[in-house]
Amino acid sequence: MRFSKAGALAVMAGAMIFATAAQAARVGIVVYQEDHFGGDSREIRDDQPDLGWIHFDDRISSVEVKRGVWELCEHANYGGRCITLDHDIGKLDRMGFDDRISSIRRIR
Repeated sequence: MRFSKAGALAVMAGAMIFATAAQAARVGIVVYQEDHFGGDSREIRDDQPDLGWIHFDDRISSVEVKRGVWELCEHANYGGRCITLDHDIGKLDRMGFDDRISSIRRIR
């Protein structure tokens, strides 16, 4: 069986699209440094007991929830005050959590 270059390229493109879609489906929450989903950001897929490891400790101002329910806490290892989110928040300062989050974990 022979494949043409065009056929091989089509198969590769399809595989790349599938891989990108599968990776995007794994993203649970995106955190942003600025209000209204601006500035530097990090995609969170798994529990993060210490955001210092990804250089985002006390830097989060807005949150985009892609899937699931997440708990965001003031201190490392889920200590201090925590909030539970299942939807996007454009300004965490309204909740008293602007630049105060140090750990994140998925609840559901």
